[in-house]
Amino acid sequence: MGLITPGSESDETEQLPLVPRVDSLDGKTIGLYDNGKPAAEPLLTAVKEKLADRYPDAEFTWYHVEHLNQIKNDDEQDAVKEWAADVDTAIGAIGDCGSCTKFLAWGIELIEDAGTPGVGLIDEGFELDYQSNAIERGRPLRYKKTPVRCETTDLERIREEVSEDVMDGIVDELTRELNEKERADPVPQ
Repeated sequence: MGLITPGSESDETEQLPLVPRVDSLDGKTIGLYDNGKPAAEPLLTAVKEKLADRYPDAEFTWYHVEHLNQIKNDDEQDAVKEWAADVDTAIGAIGDCGSCTKFLAWGIELIEDAGTPGVGLIDEGFELDYQSNAIERGRPLRYKKTPVRCETTDLERIREEVSEDVMDGIVDELTRELNEKERADPVPQ
């Protein structure tokens, strides 16, 4: 007895490739995508400060979603892609449970769709949520787990929690070459 998947016309699922990563962040314009969660802006502020120390020639530009559910709006999605097309690479924050992780993955996918490499910063406990939402979007989207919780807004505390190891991981996700899965053409299921 076999399983039947309703609506499945083929054994193949289209998998979109990721945009090639930048070779370095030095001299690049780095986009900071705030998905509207309380911790997003302070987390990205701490990341920006640490990146600016490492890469003094880098420039930064922000995109703020006023409320995370706003990303469902077609005009907002177009605005994200327009913004992302003008940056070299982008970092989005923050994903935790449910729609927060879902809409962060949507935002990072829109950034990738604009031709810009992106990485999502997620709350440590929500890796599976991000991965499953990335699959839904059709790309193996990159992410970095952080110890910053979704409701944390204390910038001093966040600065302490975003360690050099966390920063090394973010830089790696933005610069590491694509692997076979990330370069994928349609793959058999």
